[in-house]
Amino acid sequence: MNVIEIILKGILSLLLQPVFYLSILFAILAGYNRVKWERRSFSVRIYSPFLELKNFFSLGIGIAIVLSIVSFFIGFGVMEVWIVIFNVVTILVLIVAMFRLSSTAITIGISSLVFYFCYYYDIQFGPFQDSLLSYDALYIDNFMIAMTFLLAILLFVEAWLIHYTSAKSPSPSLRKSGRGKLVGGFQLRKFWFIPLIAFVPGTEITHLFDFWPVFNIGSESYTLVLLPLVIGFQQKTRSELPEDLSRKIAMQVTTLAVIVAAIGLISIVSPVMTLFAFVLAIISRFWISWRFYRIDKNAPLRYKPEPDGIVILGARENTPSSRMHLVAGEKITEVNSVPVKNRTELYEALNKNRAFCKLKVVGLNGEPRFEQTALYENDSFELGLLLVEPR
Repeated sequence: MNVIEIILKGILSLLLQPVFYLSILFAILAGYNRVKWERRSFSVRIYSPFLELKNFFSLGIGIAIVLSIVSFFIGFGVMEVWIVIFNVVTILVLIVAMFRLSSTAITIGISSLVFYFCYYYDIQFGPFQDSLLSYDALYIDNFMIAMTFLLAILLFVEAWLIHYTSAKSPSPSLRKSGRGKLVGGFQLRKFWFIPLIAFVPGTEITHLFDFWPVFNIGSESYTLVLLPLVIGFQQKTRSELPEDLSRKIAMQVTTLAVIVAAIGLISIVSPVMTLFAFVLAIISRFWISWRFYRIDKNAPLRYKPEPDGIVILGARENTPSSRMHLVAGEKITEVNSVPVKNRTELYEALNKNRAFCKLKVVGLNGEPRFEQTALYENDSFELGLLLVEPR
């Protein structure tokens, strides 16, 4: 069997892992749930219902190719039992918390701890019941060290994805505050798919699938699989800009990645430290999400109605407002030199000149400025503005 055929069958192995299908399903459901909130808040759809699915298959694939090439040449391997545990853990995390806790710190951390527990207490897994017994403690220790470094790398990747992509196309919505007032906010929600090439030592997997490709490196036999890694991110903000929130969270995830990598180096001398690395990663990643949730809940609201103008929450794509440099949280006080305090006054001022729009905007720094654009025949009558106002 040639190498290309082995790789193609390894790619097909992805189709046999339930995490792949469940992740696609949740990405689709997330898109339709977002559209429902958009229509409820603004009576119009803002983004495509397939935006989450598009993001799921886009950027992560490029990262997966780079990581897979590296893992292929260094011979990174996982065990069948770990793959089974990983699929079960990831499915449970998706069902319980969807994207909010679908970090590799959670899925890989829990999977590795459960795997070590099963090995230590000799818990059997059906057709794979002999796979653990053929490896000594040294092999298991090396495997756990390798998983620690993999987790550190994936946390760096997660931090990069959060920093540079999580604030793109944030989902705006209007919801009632604790005092019953309608306020604006953003839901940062992304889901990335990273299929990672990995070797599986031995031939136990052929007990279930006899067609699975097996090849030899020296005296050892291996099979090739694609590990369906998924990284989810979800955070709500009503108190700051999405870009600022994503940057702050990314910095903390990067710090966690550095700490996990450092523990991985220590575990080369003391392998038991890998268990500490996984526990720390799980607790810390959960704490990061919870901490920013509490901060946002207790912070002053940024996107709330104002008595002397209309607060901007965003602008729909390909509309007149998207041609102007408007930022969420800014306030419109005049339209075509007419003071406005609500949506009705805004549209009345627009009707005075349907060929041109000039807005007086108070920026986040409190300084006023003017934004203007020409209006064309096919332009939206409502300018495409997403506004926060009393109802």
